[in-house]
Amino acid sequence: MSTGQHPAPRRNARPYSVDEGTIRTRSANPDAADYTLYVRGLINDYLGVGGQAKVLEHARNRGLYYPGLNRQKLSEQLSRYRLGPTWEMTELIIACLPDSCDTAGIRALAAGWYQCARGQLPDGYKGPVSRPPGKPGQRNVPESEPAIPVLQRQLARLQERLRAEAERHVSNLRASENARNHAVRQANQLEVQFHEVREELLRVRSIAAEVATIREEYARQCVALEHVAAPGLRTTPIIDLPELPAARRRIRFGLLVATIDTQAPPARRALARYLCVYAEFAGISPAELATRADIATTVTMDILAGRHVPTAAHAARLATVLTCEPDTLRHLISAASSSTALDEDFWSIARCLDPPPSPDSAPGAGGVVGSDPDNPVTRPLPDPTTAPPNPIADRLRQLTDVYQQGLISDGEYDEQRTRILGEL
Repeated sequence: MSTGQHPAPRRNARPYSVDEGTIRTRSANPDAADYTLYVRGLINDYLGVGGQAKVLEHARNRGLYYPGLNRQKLSEQLSRYRLGPTWEMTELIIACLPDSCDTAGIRALAAGWYQCARGQLPDGYKGPVSRPPGKPGQRNVPESEPAIPVLQRQLARLQERLRAEAERHVSNLRASENARNHAVRQANQLEVQFHEVREELLRVRSIAAEVATIREEYARQCVALEHVAAPGLRTTPIIDLPELPAARRRIRFGLLVATIDTQAPPARRALARYLCVYAEFAGISPAELATRADIATTVTMDILAGRHVPTAAHAARLATVLTCEPDTLRHLISAASSSTALDEDFWSIARCLDPPPSPDSAPGAGGVVGSDPDNPVTRPLPDPTTAPPNPIADRLRQLTDVYQQGLISDGEYDEQRTRILGEL
């Protein structure tokens, strides 16, 4: 006889399961099979895997356990009873379900399945009976229809769900309303800012228009001065005003006007002065003006000096760069182009026919006011025998002044000087 330890018998670890077909084969009728499957479905739906073991555990914890209750007995009633589990076992299973379940509705429906399977209500059961899905109500059994408490609970659940849906929709509507109000406030702020910026833009445009008007009026006054004043005396001021300090001198007037040729016709001098005024307002040199207007530097300097009349294409580019009035420039170019030698003879004769001052008609020293260049008392006319000024020398002197002021480069200075000397 061997004294060694015998190995423990091996058990089948695979859980035993019964399918729906087996249950319907073992049941006495289809209603009994449906009743059994309904009770089994309660365990599977609410307790999950290992539901029968959890039924026994909950029965012990809740004081529902009784002697003889075990896993085998529970499994037999759920798989081998031909008319389905007994009502006591069904009541025990329902009582072991989670607390969140509607046990009253489940019990009423289980009673309806029990009645369909066995043809009668459970012994001693006085509660409501619900009609199983797809089954007609039992004759002469009022409780077989859906019970009033069940309908009340269903209505309460529907009301709760409806209330939750209504609260959710109200919250969404409030959020949308808040977003819309916020967007409206932002739109109002942007509209206020738009009107403020628009007012500022209109004010700036008004100021710009005023400045443009002042520039145009100043240029027109300069044109009128060129037509009225004597060419040799037009640079002498009527009243000696103090020079502005450097901090207040935003625009340096007179630098380009001084380069206008005194021997040029009056209409061309007027055109040149109009362009020089706008060039001084813009603060650009002749070389920069030539570059920006895409015109040769020598041609640009001749135009600003009154020795050359710009073409229509040159005039359009000059008007764009200098932002002057195109109509005024067009009229000045037309007048400068139509001037003839007769105009020059008229102005030469006008300069020579100024009457000499008479000692008897000369006013006293107390009558002199200012330093009017046309006043023969303060500035007598030169001797008629004085030699006329040399235009070549004047042009060389003007070219030297422009070069010393840095308005032209070395190459331009050499080119202009060679061109002037070539006219000798």
